[in-house]
Formats: sequence, C-alpha cells, structure tokens
Amino acid sequence: MARSRRGAFLFAVLLGLVVLTAAPSLAHALPIRTQPVNGSVLTTSPQQIVMTFAERADPTLSFIHVLNPAGQRVERGASSPVPGQPLDLRVAVPNLPNGVYTVTWRTVSRVDGHVTAGSFTFGIGQSPGKGTAGGALTSSSPTPPPLAVAGRWALYVGTALLLGGAVVGLTAFGRDALRSVRGTAMALLGTGWVLAAAGLVMTVVAERSSVGVSYGALFASTTGRDLGREAIGVALTGGATAAVMWWPRRVTLWVLAAATAMAMLLHVLNGHAAASSHLTWANIGVQWLHLLSVGVWVGGLPWLLLILRRRPAEERSASAHLFSRIAAVTLATVAVTGLLRAISELGGVGAWRRLFDTSFGVTLCIKVALFVGLVALGARNHYVNVPRLRHDAGKVGPLRRSVRTEIVLAAAIFVATGFLSGLPPASSLAQTAGRASPPARLVVNGSDFATTVRIRLIVSPGTVGPNRFEAHVVDDDSGKPVPADEVALMFSNPSRPNLGTRRLSLAPAGSGDGVWAAQGMDLSLLGRWNISVLVDGSTSTVTVPLTLQTRVPPDAAPLR
Repeated sequence: MARSRRGAFLFAVLLGLVVLTAAPSLAHALPIRTQPVNGSVLTTSPQQIVMTFAERADPTLSFIHVLNPAGQRVERGASSPVPGQPLDLRVAVPNLPNGVYTVTWRTVSRVDGHVTAGSFTFGIGQSPGKGTAGGALTSSSPTPPPLAVAGRWALYVGTALLLGGAVVGLTAFGRDALRSVRGTAMALLGTGWVLAAAGLVMTVVAERSSVGVSYGALFASTTGRDLGREAIGVALTGGATAAVMWWPRRVTLWVLAAATAMAMLLHVLNGHAAASSHLTWANIGVQWLHLLSVGVWVGGLPWLLLILRRRPAEERSASAHLFSRIAAVTLATVAVTGLLRAISELGGVGAWRRLFDTSFGVTLCIKVALFVGLVALGARNHYVNVPRLRHDAGKVGPLRRSVRTEIVLAAAIFVATGFLSGLPPASSLAQTAGRASPPARLVVNGSDFATTVRIRLIVSPGTVGPNRFEAHVVDDDSGKPVPADEVALMFSNPSRPNLGTRRLSLAPAGSGDGVWAAQGMDLSLLGRWNISVLVDGSTSTVTVPLTLQTRVPPDAAPLR
C-alpha cells in the first residue's frame, strides 16, 4: 500500500511539472509582426515587405502581394524566406511613389499544411486611415472543409482498427485463436487499412483544393513531401495487413502493430504538436502516446465485439477481463495525455476562458463531453458487465450493447478530433490577438421593388482580404424567410471594370431561417464595390443590387 502511494505521489509530481511547463502549440502561420508596420506612414519607399509569422510557412505555396492604389501588383519577384529567420517571409518592391498600398498574403503552414490569409495597409506620404483607402490587418483561417474532416476521421478510425486488432490479437484472443475467426478478422483488418488509405487520399485532395495548386506543385513543396511521408507509413501498414491476412501469426501481428505505430508518428509530425514553440519533441511524444492509447482502447472495441460473438463461452470471460484491464490502463493514458495536449493548445493552465470564446475551445468542450460519456460506459463495463461474465458466461447481451454504444461515441469523438485538427489552437489565436482590431462588421440592406424580397447582407470584418458574407433573405411584408434553391453574390468594382465580375455561391447557414453564408476573398481592393445578390427560386430569379464601401474603423490598432 505504501509503495502504491509513493508511486501515485511521484506520478502526481511529474504530471504537475509537465503541466506547468507545457508548451503552447502555435499551429497555423498567423502573422505576429510586419515591416512596414500595419497602418504606418512612411516618408520614403521601403525596399522590401517582411512578415513574421507564428510558425514557419511553406515558401513554395505561400505568397505576399503588394497592391498600389489602383489595385495593381507592384512587388518584384516571388516571396522568399529570410536567411537566418525561419519565421519570416519577404518580397522585394521597387521605388514606390506616394500613396496607400495594400499587402495581401497567404501562408501554408510548413508544419501542418493549414492555410491562412489576410491583408494590411501602409502609406507613403499619406495616411492609410484617411479617405477611402485603409484597412486594419486581418487574418483568417478557413473553417476545415468537410472533405478534410472526413479524411482525418477515416485515417484515425482506420489506424485505430489496425492497432487495436494487432494488440487484441496478441493478448485477448489467446495463442493461435485469431485463426479461428480468420474470415471476420481479416475483413475487419482490411476495412481498417482501406479507411486509412482513403483518409489520406481525401486529405491530399482537400489540401490541394485549399492551396489551389496542381498536384505536381503540391508534392514539390514541403507540405507535399510531408504528406508523402505519411503515405509511406500507410503503405507500410498495408503491407503488414497483407502479411497478417496471408499468415496470421504473432510475428506478423507484431509487425502490424509496429507499422501502425510508425504511421501514427508520421501523422503526429504533421500536426499541432509539431508546431509547439518549445519542448517540441515532448509534445510530439505526448501526442503520439495519446494516439497509440486511443488505438489500443477504442480500436480494440470492435475486436472485443468479435470475441463476444465468435469465441466459445468458456473463453469469453477470460478474454473480456484481459481486454478490460488493458482498456483501463490505456483510458487513463488517454485522459492524462489529452489533458496535457489541451493545456498546450489552449495556451496554459490559466487559459480556460478560451474554451468558451474560440471555435477551438468550443469544439474541444464537445469532444470532452463525448469522452466523459465514453468513460462512463467503460467504467460500467469494467465494474459491472465484465465481472458478470465470471458467474454466467452467457450473459453477454448487456456488454455487447454497451460496447456498441461506445463505438458510436468513439466515432463521434473522431469527427470532433478531425475538426479540431483543422482549427488554429486557441494559443495561436491568443498570440496574435490584440495586435489588430478588426472593424465593426459592415451591414447593407436592399430590396427588389418588383417583388417583396428583402436582403440584409452582413460582411465581417469588412476589409480587404478574407471576409464572411452572410445574407438574410426574407419577405418584406411578412418577415418570413424566402425559400430559395440558390443564393449567390456577384462582385464588380466600378473603378476597375477590367477586373470583370466574380461570383461567390452561398450555402444555407441554418435550417430554413433564410440565412445563407460563405467565406471569400472577393473584396480584393479598397474602395466601393457593387454587389448583386442573386436569389434563385423554383419559379423565378430575383436580383437585388447593393453597394459596399471597405473602410477603416476608428479604433483600428496597428500591428506592432
């Protein structure tokens, strides 16, 4: 008893030390400094534009563009890294005349491949806060596209099935017992590998779509090479899976476990943990241990169902008890490592408020709630359903139902995890918060006088660069939502007719409430824009013209 207490005390001390020294994960190449400073007024032309980001950007896929007051690009050559400054990107500019200049940028994180974009302004001999020109520094990380979330979900589920199958095959099934359920087990292993491979393919397709380059250009970049290394890991698991199918022995199960663990490590090297500002390898190790524990515990649940369904009654109790002990250890490991990673990505022990005021924090709360439900079911199995088998091996019904529910909850947790992987951690948002105050959202209203359709368009933040467009389509008489098959925005700039017209399709943002929304970078220049809102119904199409002026807020703070 004394020895166990000393062990628990030492564990608590070590846990406290790790928590107190947890490194914040940055992730997403968000800007932290610019030269010239956002909103500054220069007396002479700069020779180059330099931007410092929270993490290293992939120079092949990232860019910095400089636009003159007429909206023409004036930079010289492509963006390039600054020697000796891995967080900096620069672009050369010629001798610029007086005026207000807009810098638009897009970065692709060299660590995790996530895309961020934004803009800022500076003036030469003229303040960017006067007249129609101006704008606060803005940055935006797009919401993870559904294809990317689905890809990560499939990759997580697939690798968990493979690792869980290998560990359960080596332990709970008993010697050579795997061969007695070979058909079902091989189908489950094959499903796991197909999911992992399909998930990686979807991730690559989503990344190419987000970056907007060809596959050749993607794989020629650092981001593409990192994805290629992940593909090697998935290919190794495919070979190991084939070996188990052909020769189901303990040695091939060990090979499968090792290959899957390697694939998980390669995935971690492309994620948030690798973007930590310090103690990087400690964070990578914690995240890897987290994935391994999830794979053994959650990935083993379908295999436990197989044991309960296909193994003889006299072997069910022993196998279930062994898996229950393994699950208890891995569950505790998942909880501890998950806590450490959450603290790191929130930005420290005292950053709990970010759980409620950031998208990352809210999604993390949802994941934790699902995890608590999973733990409750696991505890019931460990203390009630599994011990019941010792007295009556035939009473497997409650355990089966509970395990099925656990699998459903685990699948939902993987969805939340896939979404979290595509969001910037709250700590990275906090690092750039307060450096620039975005303007109040712009709101414009309009009506179609031939019908009763009224439009209320909300543009946030309303500056040059990425914006969220939210259109409220209602009936002017009743105030009720107007049914529509499609809503789109058509953008044109009266001062630059050579730009033509650009179209942005909106998607329903609610369930039948007449709100349509989308993210876009269609406000690419400062000044006045003409926006036509197209409402396509089942019987007619309505066009509502609007005019919007990008502007600077009175309280805009420059990035220092």
